[in-house]
Amino acid sequence: MRGIVGAGLASLVGLLICTVPTVVGAWFALRPSERLLALMRPLTLAAIFSALCSFVLALANVARMASSIKGLDLDGIHRLGAVLSEGLAPVVACFACLTVAWACVALGMRRG
Repeated sequence: MRGIVGAGLASLVGLLICTVPTVVGAWFALRPSERLLALMRPLTLAAIFSALCSFVLALANVARMASSIKGLDLDGIHRLGAVLSEGLAPVVACFACLTVAWACVALGMRRG
């Protein structure tokens, strides 16, 4: 199991999209402005849709792997679990980035 290192190009691009709100949120924590706060809303939506796309991609990879398994043996179930966990790692990282981003926004709101 390789986690994010084993993620495909689509998941990595999605993860890159999810880091943008984190950067903007950190910038808002340092220099709060209404413009940055307004920018956070569409960036958050883009990150959520990116995480959703990564989640569906993980499910599609699991379904593809399940279709190639001959029988329901323990080794096949372990491989399905590995594929699913590798596919869900970018989704978890994406929502972690969003959590940090909005925590920075909350910090910036307190300062401003």
